[in-house]
Amino acid sequence: MPKVQPITTNFSAGEQSPRLRGRVDLEKYNASAKELLNCVVFKQGGATIRPPTRFIGEVKTSADTARIIPFVFSRTDAYLLELGDGYMRVWKNGVAIESSPGVPYEVTTPYTDDELEDIDYSQGADTMLAAHSENPVQSIKRFADDRWVVGDAAFLPGAVAEVGDRGTMTMTIDNVAVGAGRTITAGASFFLAADVGRRITWGGGVALITAVGGATTATATVETAFGDLVANGSTIPASADPVWLLEGSPQTTCTPSAASPLGAACTLTLTAAGWRTDAVGSIVDINGGLVRVTAYTSSTVISGVIVKVLSGTTGAPADAWTYRKPAWNAQDGYPKAVTFYQQRTWLANTRRYPQTQWGSMSGLFFDFTPGVEDDSAVYKTMDSDEINPIEFMSSGNNLISLTLGGEWETRGGIEKPVTQTNANIKERTGWGCDRVRPEKIGSELMFIEAGGQVMRAIAPSEVDGFTSRDVSVFSEHLFRAGVKSMAFEQSPESVLWIATTDGKLVAMTYNAEQNQVSPCSGDVGGEVEWVANLPEGTYLLVKRTIDGDVKRYIEFLDWGDWRASQEVRNAHDCYLELTGAASATWAGFDHLEGETVSVLADDIYMGEQVVTGGEITLPRTATKVSAGLPYVARIKQEAPEVGTGTGTSQAQAISVHSTYVRFHKTIGARLNGTDIQFRQFDVDMTLDQPLEPFTGLKSMTDLGWAQGEAEMVLEQTQPYPWTVLAIIRNVTVNAG
Repeated sequence: MPKVQPITTNFSAGEQSPRLRGRVDLEKYNASAKELLNCVVFKQGGATIRPPTRFIGEVKTSADTARIIPFVFSRTDAYLLELGDGYMRVWKNGVAIESSPGVPYEVTTPYTDDELEDIDYSQGADTMLAAHSENPVQSIKRFADDRWVVGDAAFLPGAVAEVGDRGTMTMTIDNVAVGAGRTITAGASFFLAADVGRRITWGGGVALITAVGGATTATATVETAFGDLVANGSTIPASADPVWLLEGSPQTTCTPSAASPLGAACTLTLTAAGWRTDAVGSIVDINGGLVRVTAYTSSTVISGVIVKVLSGTTGAPADAWTYRKPAWNAQDGYPKAVTFYQQRTWLANTRRYPQTQWGSMSGLFFDFTPGVEDDSAVYKTMDSDEINPIEFMSSGNNLISLTLGGEWETRGGIEKPVTQTNANIKERTGWGCDRVRPEKIGSELMFIEAGGQVMRAIAPSEVDGFTSRDVSVFSEHLFRAGVKSMAFEQSPESVLWIATTDGKLVAMTYNAEQNQVSPCSGDVGGEVEWVANLPEGTYLLVKRTIDGDVKRYIEFLDWGDWRASQEVRNAHDCYLELTGAASATWAGFDHLEGETVSVLADDIYMGEQVVTGGEITLPRTATKVSAGLPYVARIKQEAPEVGTGTGTSQAQAISVHSTYVRFHKTIGARLNGTDIQFRQFDVDMTLDQPLEPFTGLKSMTDLGWAQGEAEMVLEQTQPYPWTVLAIIRNVTVNAG
């Protein structure tokens, strides 16, 4: 019957998955817990109560979806952007910016509430670019606290491609089967003489135009049957999605009026009618140069500006020049991913070009003029066996692109930046990325694997560019519901805050240098929908049910004066702390109307009360009151693994004679449901004074026998500081 004294010296492995309860052979077994509820693990290994959430304010319309996004211009000028259905509001230092007293400052945006979740963004200085597949890239520009401009990014030009011409009217084919001599009729004027030799595509069908009879009729050879048109004479409606497409460039000779210099005016004349009225903003690639179209004159004449010198003014025959129109448009889609890398804006993934990434001209963040010079824009498409849309891009040592099927790296030449001629794109790992915005931690990139239940870390590698490893495997149960949002808080404890799809809040302390991954479960009493980090700390968007009504609150994870005190105070959620003249009645808690709250009065716990009419009433007067939704911090320990003469202590009768807990700056705790005494009485002690935090060992004895489990539960049930550094148990094992 061996007697031993096992010690848990740290919790750096975090909350252990139930699947690992039998893995007593793992080193992490003795550095983990069965449960770490509402805890944060220090980088040094101890565990403290999670910081409470402080109430900041309610979103514009609580019944509707909203989102929060960080905007950091500097450490002193950092903002929280509240995005909702068609609007943006601005918060600074936990206060809503106002356009006039009592009126929140607000800017119109193109985003509906259904689109908010899929917005990607990247910021450079005082301008943020926001990307969404259904909207032009938006520029969010700050001029002052109460002066912001949101609008379509002024690309000049944006990315261009030989996208062809879209028909926005009905189209009828008299015979949809493969064969020549088919008559195509447009519902409005569309066809031009230079369309002969171009192809019409829709729904898998392809037809080569062989003659144009007029503005509304053409003769064609159907090369691939239009299977989606059930019968001959069927009509493609004007509202079809997508609408039908006339592929390629006008099939006629194009003659430029000038070849140089840069910036010079140039007229482009076609031998046969081929220009359409939407030509402005396009690029014509002719005679080795580029002309950006600025004006439409007629179906044979357009004019523009030379942006790359031409070799001459000789007319270029059909197929010797290219007509490139904007690649980002309502029919082909807009970029879904955005980042900044090597003095370029990078955008990627439209409906038509899901595997293409575009980099702006070097140093010109809104200019995507193509070319082969080192400073030209970069147009590159991933070479893959299957379609892998780019979900996100991130800049680091190299440009990382996260796709649905794998993780790709774009790099230039040896110690050279990426250019159009040297860009090398390779797939490094093949896990795939879920639609959750990744987060940087040091030199690593954290992302959610396709499927939404695994978190991976991308780390640089001199050999392979980067590697990827599963950092959630030992705590997979915390990610099982899926992840919606995450934000890294570097100080004070290097925590990645993770909002799961079921509304929980996971606190994962991460320190790659020490190989530390310490996830803890969390519950704020509502559904955490979004997290965002600013220099002052981390904000949450929480959906709560208050007095029967749905409320969406912006709340702040409040470490308090952590750097000075190393204590988490006011440990109740959605709390407010008020000060004033001595009073027993305190108003100002309307945001928690009808809810049961825990109360601190002059830093003394006064129990729980129900907020009525926005007020709480104390049993005595106080000059400072803090009240919020109560929560419990809990450490639940597995049975200790103790070697016996016959083998393991698992499944054996175990007696825990006594338990010692090493606390640090703690007020109050419970062990297996019994309060641990902290108050020491002496002649100078008065009961109406707050307790001083305790540091040292506390013990409880005679915890009894258990068969194989000997579970230990340590809790903080009051809104006081609570930090556990080590747990020592005196154990007897009755082997056999």
